[in-house]
Amino acid sequence: MPALPLHADTAELFNITGMLAGIEASGGISRALLAKKLGLSRTTASTIVSRLLAAGLVAERSSDEGPRPEARADGRGRPGILLDLDTQRWFALGAEFHSGHWAFAITNLKGGIVASATRPVPEEGPESFLSTLVEGLKEAMLLCPGELLPAIGIGAPGLVDCGSGRIIRADDLGWNAVPVGETVSAALGLETYVINRNRGSGLAEARFGAGKGVHGLVYIGIGTGISAAFVSDGSLLHGSSYSAGEIGHVVMDAEGPVCRCGKRGCLQVLSSGLAMARRASALIASGRPSSLELIPASQMRGEEVCAAAAEGDSVAAQSLKEAASYLGLAVANIVTTFNPDKVILGGPVGQVEGPYLELVKAEAARWAMDYPFQAVRIERGHLGEFAGALGAACLVLDRKLALALGTR
Repeated sequence: MPALPLHADTAELFNITGMLAGIEASGGISRALLAKKLGLSRTTASTIVSRLLAAGLVAERSSDEGPRPEARADGRGRPGILLDLDTQRWFALGAEFHSGHWAFAITNLKGGIVASATRPVPEEGPESFLSTLVEGLKEAMLLCPGELLPAIGIGAPGLVDCGSGRIIRADDLGWNAVPVGETVSAALGLETYVINRNRGSGLAEARFGAGKGVHGLVYIGIGTGISAAFVSDGSLLHGSSYSAGEIGHVVMDAEGPVCRCGKRGCLQVLSSGLAMARRASALIASGRPSSLELIPASQMRGEEVCAAAAEGDSVAAQSLKEAASYLGLAVANIVTTFNPDKVILGGPVGQVEGPYLELVKAEAARWAMDYPFQAVRIERGHLGEFAGALGAACLVLDRKLALALGTR
């Protein structure tokens, strides 16, 4: 495999990176136009392109294939051969945990999912969580139709230290200090990148889903917990210690129920799927009839409450309304403070069709400052169950040059 020399100077690295980024952004571009845009000589551009072609990162295609490309550098006619990302050689693997199971996705260099799988975690606790992840990754790797970029992206629950790959704490699950990255790297011998699952989903929606092309985006994932991704022009805001977006632990009611983090009235304990299920179970225990009463309280999930509300169940509807009152207030505060172009609701609960989205929008409209609220759109995510796994794979795709050329 042609490797990029480790002694390559800064200008050479800059040009190679710029060429690959330009090809990726264009969706199909001629050598001449690419060289012109980057201010490179045709000889330099040709040398770099040859290296990228040999490494399997870039492929040539006819201008008659795919969408109509940009014009030739001289402005006349149509280009003959275009450069685009190679979607046949290299692939990326991402995994994400939600609703008691792992989801796995293998993508090509353009983020297109070419294979996917799910694997339930048979027992509660981090040990089963980790062992199921490792076994699931081994099986998913067998689905790869080409060469796998030598790294794995993982979307994990809770507060994640992306530097160490550890879950610092996952209050919805009662976990602390879970060595996700270390465990996977030791088992598979691959570099591992770990991110909060909802920030991974937000990254995927920003690049390929409901947030594609959006300047200022906030993604809110709702499941057993709640967290957000703040995205600007496709880039995640991580914060100084990777905790940007932990809105689930913003206090909404200082006299509210105790959260597992130790504080009272956190958004997570008031509006998550677990909160919805607890509220519905309490109403059923008080004697209210409901289609949910056949589900044991310990097994009820927010997704089921949302689905029942969509069918007109009054207990479920009341549970959703109370949860939405707090989440809508949180969204209003985000809209007033961050002034995003779009807020996307996702996660296992957020993506369920039904009244929850409209309830949240109504509450946000009630509390947000009028001027920024007029500019924002609030909607569901588009990517479904594998959004988080796709976002985790993006962590690998972002490093494809170094990984493919063996210079990481």
